[in-house]
Amino acid sequence: MQVITNHKAIRKNFEKAIEKVNEADLKIIPAGFNNNILWNIGHVVATQNVLIYGMSGLDFTLPTDFIKKYRKGTFPSDEVNPKIELETIFELGKIADEQLSYDIREMRFGDYEKYETSFGITLNSFNDALQFNNIHESLHLGYVMAIKKALGY
Repeated sequence: MQVITNHKAIRKNFEKAIEKVNEADLKIIPAGFNNNILWNIGHVVATQNVLIYGMSGLDFTLPTDFIKKYRKGTFPSDEVNPKIELETIFELGKIADEQLSYDIREMRFGDYEKYETSFGITLNSFNDALQFNNIHESLHLGYVMAIKKALGY
């Protein structure tokens, strides 16, 4: 599926985008921004689960505390070790992606609760959510790149 291929490319771009970022800078919120690099990456992983599993009426595939920490409307915690947190986020992202691929093959997705995104797009189905997720992740990849620039990278 092209949508999954695109998703994997977006996630690889997150990894590339932060390769040279100092660990401490992952937590900095530059002037004019509401969040930091670490939060943006955690947010896309959590949101994927909310949009695809939550709105499909299925259990999240990620820990509920992780979803609560990074879902829409949350803000970064200053109490995290950025290196450990980043490793956790990327690991949970890989686990979620593997589970999603499996669940697509098993055709687990049926009913979907209609959802109006803050982007102005209405999601009516699992397929809508899968496609929109790439838009959402690309938006946050842009935020990560802008934050990097604001931090002098």
